[in-house]
Amino acid sequence: MGDPAGIGGEIICKSIGSLGKGSIPVIIGDISVIKDIQYRLKIKDRIAFKRFKEGREGDIEFIDKALIKDIEYGVSLAHYGRASYEYIMEGLQVIKKGDASAIVTCPINKASIKKAGIDFPGHTEILADFSGVKKYVMMMANRRMKVSLVTIHIPIKDVPSLITKENVFSCIEITSEALKNRFRIKKPRIKVCGLNPHAGEQGIMGNEEEEIIKAIDEARKNNINVEGPFPADTLFHKVDCDAFVAMYHDQGLIPVKTVDFKRTVNITLGLPFVRTSPGHGTGFDIAGKGLADPSGLIEAYKMAERLS
Repeated sequence: MGDPAGIGGEIICKSIGSLGKGSIPVIIGDISVIKDIQYRLKIKDRIAFKRFKEGREGDIEFIDKALIKDIEYGVSLAHYGRASYEYIMEGLQVIKKGDASAIVTCPINKASIKKAGIDFPGHTEILADFSGVKKYVMMMANRRMKVSLVTIHIPIKDVPSLITKENVFSCIEITSEALKNRFRIKKPRIKVCGLNPHAGEQGIMGNEEEEIIKAIDEARKNNINVEGPFPADTLFHKVDCDAFVAMYHDQGLIPVKTVDFKRTVNITLGLPFVRTSPGHGTGFDIAGKGLADPSGLIEAYKMAERLS
């Protein structure tokens, strides 16, 4: 359900009729929040959830963590951060036991997570740590383009030091494997961004591209169809590859979200299970007001079905 003070409960309620065509949704969160949302949205036909039990299948199942009594929307609190973390850990246990095929996560609030004393910057890092995975990739995808990121939730000033042959190659390799094994693309084609303006202009505007070139050369030795580095300001206007590799968060996320914000999905590559999420945040400014658009969650759920 994500952060209980955010729009997670609302987009779940609004999505129910569109989920589960080829699978059984198991919702993890607090039923008290769901009931509050149903009351606020004046949903007459209340959703009948079945209590999740191992080995039994229902239409819609619910694991109630019973952590929230009275909900206040749009605020960052340690209690809510702890609850959202507990939802994630419960989902991971269900996956570990083999009772689910994929995790679809609603947005969490990083400030609330930090207030709860949980030392992770986001969902991706929590899931990777639980899985014991050291190399993973955040991909943002919609029906038009897919973009993988070499670096994720770090300050811009720290990005250049992490643009190494090893890090760029790892992102290219994991992306290529996911395109083949998850998206079922037999011979995927990947294009890579430079870090600097004009991809460094042959060293005039920076030399990080030397590491990127080494990574691309290594990938080609491993029979990966990859090209670059290209100037990022001209690369995305024409989608003529199966995925792009961007060097940092905003470089890759601005184009993919601009193309189709509502249906952009966050996918964590490199995990031993499928994980997707809507490409938006907690929406604290509209939480509890009935204004949230469920399109991202619906798309994330359908993507999880497809990938698993």
